[in-house]
Amino acid sequence: MQLINKLFDQRINAHNLLFEISIDEYLQISHAILNKNEFQRRRVKSSSTVYNLLRKDLEIGCIIPPLVLALSDDSIDSSLEDPEKILEQKTDRLIILDGLQRTYTIRDVFNEITNSGDGERLDSFKKIKIRIEIYIGINKLGILYRMLTLNTGQTAMSMRHQIEILYSDYLDVEFEGITLILEAENRANKKFGEYKFKEVIEGFTSYLDRNYLPMNRNDLLENIESLEKLSNMNQESDIFKDYLRAFHGFLKHLVNISNDWQFNSDVYEQITGGTKPLSGQPFASSPEKIFAKSQVMTGFGSAIGKLVDFEDFSNIGDVIPLISKVKLDKSDETYIKLISMLDQIKTMAKKIGNDQRLFFHFIFRSLFDKKSDGYLNLDKAISEAFTDYLRKTS
Repeated sequence: MQLINKLFDQRINAHNLLFEISIDEYLQISHAILNKNEFQRRRVKSSSTVYNLLRKDLEIGCIIPPLVLALSDDSIDSSLEDPEKILEQKTDRLIILDGLQRTYTIRDVFNEITNSGDGERLDSFKKIKIRIEIYIGINKLGILYRMLTLNTGQTAMSMRHQIEILYSDYLDVEFEGITLILEAENRANKKFGEYKFKEVIEGFTSYLDRNYLPMNRNDLLENIESLEKLSNMNQESDIFKDYLRAFHGFLKHLVNISNDWQFNSDVYEQITGGTKPLSGQPFASSPEKIFAKSQVMTGFGSAIGKLVDFEDFSNIGDVIPLISKVKLDKSDETYIKLISMLDQIKTMAKKIGNDQRLFFHFIFRSLFDKKSDGYLNLDKAISEAFTDYLRKTS
């Protein structure tokens, strides 16, 4: 391994190191990366013809574009006096920004030659030199920016997948009563504070994009100034953790002030006077089950993002002190109203999930907007949100 050049990327405030490295050394690095980050192990369907050509080119020593990696670690000495040593010690913290398919092709060729039993050919292949670029001292949104710009026009990787790769180190690490779990761990009885990683990622991307609908790469590239603003904001705090703190804090407060409310069909009929029978099962049967859904997480993220854009808040962390001030006067009336409105949405909507996201977006906009009638009052926020929903969808 040899350091060829060191530059500083002014756009994302990170060092960029260019190394010349043998395929054998890169195989060890990539093995550590793919073993550590299961989201990076997903192979994207791509043109078999192009990658078959690359397999042949690799063996004859064709120079391929540098593979681009990143290392996000605040403990790294900014002087970078011994970058090779840093790389050796932090291999399991690296992620691949650009070149995942090339990495798989290199591994495929290595496995084929190994299985052929041709030792001389294998030794020759392992000695071939390639180049890797490594961004060091880059924050996660800086990494996202680079992933977006590097991969534009190449084999498609969904926006959510890229963010999953970046934030996978938060999986199964409990902090402040919050634990993120994989879809595969879909336990029948989740503990309070356990959230599906996939759903949290959806909520966080909605905050980034200020949109309750799923985010894609082009949406963000067309609004890159917004990403720049977020990247600057992320210099002083981890906005992914701030999003989690805010959402979990809201859910925890709501459960605490809801007096153990549970849906009861008799109470529902009594309060509605039998004029609004449900079309089927209620949206959910308790405050926790209502508000811990992905539709709510995306509505929360997009709503707070909009309020940041409107300069009601400087960042999502500003919402946290307000959460304890949210009021719920009458649990039965408020939740029955919410269940009834969600049932109406289910019967009217063409795309139920998207309409539910829009409704919750309006709830949180009203709840945390000082200029709204529903400011810090859940019952009023729900009423105002339903009016806004009907106006938007009619």
